[in-house]
Amino acid sequence: MSTETGGLSVYFQDVSERKRTEVQLVESTYYDYLTGLPNRRLIIETAQALIEQQKKFSVFHFNIDNLNYINALYHFDAGERIMKKFAEELKGFSSKTCHVGRLDGNEFIILREVTPNEETANIAEQMAEVFARPVVLKDSQKIHVSVSIGIASFPFDAQILEELISCADIAMHEAKEVPGSFHSFFNPSMRTSYNRKSAIEKGLKGNLKENGFYYVLQPQIDGNTGQIVGAEVLSRWIHPEFGEISPPEFIQIAEESGEIFSLTSHLLAEVFTQIKEWQNRFGWNLKTAINMTPSLLSNPTFFDNFFELLDRFEVPSHLIEIEITEQAELTYSSKTLENLLLCKSKGISIAIDDFGTGFSMISYLTHFPINKIKIDKSFVQKIGQNRKSEAVLTSLIHLAHSIECELVAEGVETLAESQFLQENGCPVHQGYFYDKPLAPDAFERNYVQDFIKIKRWKNYHMTILPL
Repeated sequence: MSTETGGLSVYFQDVSERKRTEVQLVESTYYDYLTGLPNRRLIIETAQALIEQQKKFSVFHFNIDNLNYINALYHFDAGERIMKKFAEELKGFSSKTCHVGRLDGNEFIILREVTPNEETANIAEQMAEVFARPVVLKDSQKIHVSVSIGIASFPFDAQILEELISCADIAMHEAKEVPGSFHSFFNPSMRTSYNRKSAIEKGLKGNLKENGFYYVLQPQIDGNTGQIVGAEVLSRWIHPEFGEISPPEFIQIAEESGEIFSLTSHLLAEVFTQIKEWQNRFGWNLKTAINMTPSLLSNPTFFDNFFELLDRFEVPSHLIEIEITEQAELTYSSKTLENLLLCKSKGISIAIDDFGTGFSMISYLTHFPINKIKIDKSFVQKIGQNRKSEAVLTSLIHLAHSIECELVAEGVETLAESQFLQENGCPVHQGYFYDKPLAPDAFERNYVQDFIKIKRWKNYHMTILPL
């Protein structure tokens, strides 16, 4: 611009800060803050563009299994470390025809255009190999993770983007049904099982009692005397739409969806209410074991709630027994051990369920403060049929006695099984040979009302299972 003296003035404006702001705005809009990968918004726009161009491509939907559980065991930053590591390795698949992004939480997505002579299954296996390598945490501890991959293709499985993403998600959930890393291609028949799973998950978020959730009790009997010495509480569910649902099915869905906390808390409140009533009316005074899933065992918040329930219903802690299922990955969980030791300090005892079926039984006995062993029914069922199995069974019984653990044999269904167990030092049995699981009112009539007559029997045990 000109000046009064006829000169020319030139003004400079520093726009670098504005440019940086614009770049940051774009990055926050289109890229994931943790991994630096394209986020859901950008990957969806990319997929929509491919559809508009009528390019054939496949959607690979990745879900890292049990990441919430890993966070509970090793602290939340373990999950972030895992996501960063695998995001960096998945970037290696990026190209002009392959787009890698992060959806949400523990999920990645890859869009790969179809190329001649390329097998989609081979590509999925190559991608899964990324997750086969262990992750090293800050304390140099190595952990292995598995991944479930769902695959859907345009235009074969769907022509609309929302439906295509849904197909890949359904296939991913189908892959989760297989232990370890696995990939699954979408098939229309998968929608039925997916819709069932979604409905069950929805039911877990509602009023459990109104939705048909209940429990039954099965007695534990001393085979030498015929007297009841405990009971096992088993959860059941008659779903409004599907009818009777097997416990393993809804427990697994509760675990995956994070509803296991509320489900188990509901069960505890119901059972503690019944126990207190029986204590007041009949002098019922049993040691109560609560079966807990891995995610609960490693969750300090759940234990805070657990202890609060004990106080609310005035159930003495020394009458409680925590029952853990034999799973190898729990052995090395410092958080699980910490919670169990806290329980022990309060007088709560610890039991192992399904003993002998996993790979870690010796580690359990050496790492955890175990008071009781429940021998799995698979050993009992082979009595009289397989001498090697009988030898293993008697060895388990002798092992329990040598470390001063109590014993219960599960799944006893015949007189021969009962007699064999009694003769070999395991008199306490549970199974259909003695009685089936009963509703609380029937259990009360058959067993609880006579309890006051047999109070001389000490240290009775009741087992509470959400399974």
